[in-house]
Amino acid sequence: MNIHYERTNELQKKLKEEKIEGIIFSTPKEVFFLTGFHQDRTFLLVTQKEVFAFIPKMFFEHFSEKCSWAKISIYENPYDCISQKISNLKLTKVVFDSSTVLYDEAKKYIDMKFEAISGFLKEFRMTKKKEELENLKKSCQIAAQSYKLIKNKIKKGIKEIEIARELEYIMKKMGASERSFETIVAFGPNSALPHHETSERKLKNNEVVLIDFGCIYKRYCSDMTRTFFYGKPTDEFKKVYKIVEEAQKKGISTIKEGVLSNEIDKICREIISINGYGQYFTHGTGHGVGLEIHEEPWINPKTSTKLKEGMTITIEPGIYLYGKFGVRIEDTVYVRKNSHEVLTLI
Repeated sequence: MNIHYERTNELQKKLKEEKIEGIIFSTPKEVFFLTGFHQDRTFLLVTQKEVFAFIPKMFFEHFSEKCSWAKISIYENPYDCISQKISNLKLTKVVFDSSTVLYDEAKKYIDMKFEAISGFLKEFRMTKKKEELENLKKSCQIAAQSYKLIKNKIKKGIKEIEIARELEYIMKKMGASERSFETIVAFGPNSALPHHETSERKLKNNEVVLIDFGCIYKRYCSDMTRTFFYGKPTDEFKKVYKIVEEAQKKGISTIKEGVLSNEIDKICREIISINGYGQYFTHGTGHGVGLEIHEEPWINPKTSTKLKEGMTITIEPGIYLYGKFGVRIEDTVYVRKNSHEVLTLI
């Protein structure tokens, strides 16, 4: 069965359960998730029994090839076209996801008497089917193999930006379509900034190198971070690295269906805190990965999502000593029924 058709059927079952007559989607990622077609200016109305697509004329053949089960309307003004269709169908309860649309679009939907909801697709996107997992695995493999190649090119005097651009080139050469987020390369004290903006700084002897990166393969993202010491590591670096490594390994070891996301965060955070560095772990332990680099479930102290087989998450504890160095180790992990699989192993 076509994975997108299957997703649409699952969504329609939920619409019936929630007594919602129709839901509208317009972001490329949502439309792709349900149809396999990925372009701006495409609108999708899913009812309990049918799927209606509203597209510019130039998309007709391409969309028809990707999504044969949708009824297509060619629009001049999409909102007029959608409004007319809903009137013809006599739908009285149509909703839109307020978390995915901009204000101007949301206002048009509200004027059309649509109801605002939030996160309607999130439970479907959190769990990956076989085809999605294959694409995620490939994305992670490309990233991991690219790191092995780029690490050999890291020498004294090279700039952070040079490493970032070369790494992105290698990932594309290996089959990625693009980077999944702005690559972070941080040398020395810059590594103590969790979201450092890669700069022109040159690498010196005896300092930390942190690289946070990923790529996109067939629209699915990968995410990983590696930290190492260029030169002779200091005792302080070795101590901090060992703590972060222990926290990450322990967090990953607990992953399986049924575990709460905040339990994983707690395990990682406690190891770092017990060793006296709790105040230097300044972000959540991880997040979901899929069509977007950051999506649910969130692995942090405040979110208690029960993990399910098929979820793909990152585990990325870190310690950041401002003005000195930082250490973060991150892997993308697939949740199984009674275990897990690390997808970014090198």
